[in-house]
Amino acid sequence: MYRIDVFEGWAVGLDFSLLGPLRARCDGRELDLGRPQQRAVLATLLIPPGQLVSTDRLVEDLWGADDTRWPKDPVGQIGTHIHRLRRALGTPGLLVGTAGGYRLEAPRTAVDLFRYEGAVAEAIALRHQDPLRARESLARALGSWEGQRALDGVPGAFAERVRERLAAGRFAAVKALLGLDLALGRHAEALDPLAGLVASYPQDEEVHRLHLLALHRCGRTAEALAGYEALRERLDGELGLEPAPALVELAEQIRRGETPVLLRRLPRPCQLPPDIPDLVGRAAQVREAERALRAGGTPVLGLSGPAGCGASALAVHVAHAVQDAFPDGQLYASAGGPGAVLAGFLRALGDRADSSAGLDELAARYRAALAGRRVLVLLDGVAEPGPLLPAAPGCAAVVAGAEPGALPEDAVRLAVGPLEPHDAYELLARIVGAERVRREPEAVAEVAALCGHLPVLLRTAAERLAARPRWTVADLVSWLALRGDGPGRTQ
Repeated sequence: MYRIDVFEGWAVGLDFSLLGPLRARCDGRELDLGRPQQRAVLATLLIPPGQLVSTDRLVEDLWGADDTRWPKDPVGQIGTHIHRLRRALGTPGLLVGTAGGYRLEAPRTAVDLFRYEGAVAEAIALRHQDPLRARESLARALGSWEGQRALDGVPGAFAERVRERLAAGRFAAVKALLGLDLALGRHAEALDPLAGLVASYPQDEEVHRLHLLALHRCGRTAEALAGYEALRERLDGELGLEPAPALVELAEQIRRGETPVLLRRLPRPCQLPPDIPDLVGRAAQVREAERALRAGGTPVLGLSGPAGCGASALAVHVAHAVQDAFPDGQLYASAGGPGAVLAGFLRALGDRADSSAGLDELAARYRAALAGRRVLVLLDGVAEPGPLLPAAPGCAAVVAGAEPGALPEDAVRLAVGPLEPHDAYELLARIVGAERVRREPEAVAEVAALCGHLPVLLRTAAERLAARPRWTVADLVSWLALRGDGPGRTQ
């Protein structure tokens, strides 16, 4: 049982269960949470707890985005559900109402979902160094589920999205557990569960790889290779594809009589663009961004500002600064529809995917591929970032240039504006040379003003000056004035 400090030393033993029916227990006694819609409101407040959830979001999470399907007074109904939940939980100060929304003052450790996801992430990180400990941790984590469906019986669009995400993550954890069983020599125990997964997920090539290995290790090599050939023919006939390289390699190893590799190391993509070495004037924002991205959970950081403000450069710099916190890879996209980008991300993560597959299927495979991994996703100017944002704990996203409404409500948002005059001076000095800039401070100030103190315009102007050693800074001012460059012009 976890103790929750609520206010002024008041402590109450509360535990919330989401991996099955939604339950709340106080010192071991189950609480009556009331009607399904009331439970749906509690679910939104618990994922994650401690964060402010707006009333508008509660309405949409419960009844969907189509307001024609809302009840007559949705805000009033939310208020009624909140009032009844307060009475059900029985702890003053636990469910707090603020301007525009509500917050449940409970730590993540009081919710079984976050304990489960933390245990899975730890197990995946240990799978190569200590497979026995990783296997024990995964088995305990999966054993915390009550039934097959998270938030079972809880209505609403939000609960359904959570169920889909957790189902994909659970499937990935089960595959990881069976892979560890094979690595630990438990082939006979893994064989029947793998046969069931092959029947349920005939398109999942990692399941086929594990099943092929289990059959071979159990002395059923001919059956294993026959199953591989049947899969190869089906993939060719239905999709025009060859099996995944890892599956082909395993089949060839078995044919040659070699010892197959039991634990396959997953790819670690590093797609970040090069960092900008002379970034200036953003130290405070970089510190704030680092704090947000290193805080745990699944943070999303949004950077936005006027054209030329350097939000893209700052996003790349921040991504490089926190790269060590995401050892399983960094993904990057700057264009393309969500389907094409997801297919590319999946290939980079080792899950070959056809970009013609439906968005829902690609999104589910993406969630499964990220489960248990610590991956950073950098999106720059992507029109629809939503489907590309990771949901797995330990992952994070940096989004530059997105519309405010395209990000989750709990995203950390940083406004990126023009540089301060002294920072604009520093940027010009780094590119042009300190001595040239020092000789003409007034002209330097004019250049900065003509560029609106925007780093992209300043960099372009400085590079032009640096490429013309005979020019003075005053010459650059004249050239800019003649062209009519200013803060509204992008280069």
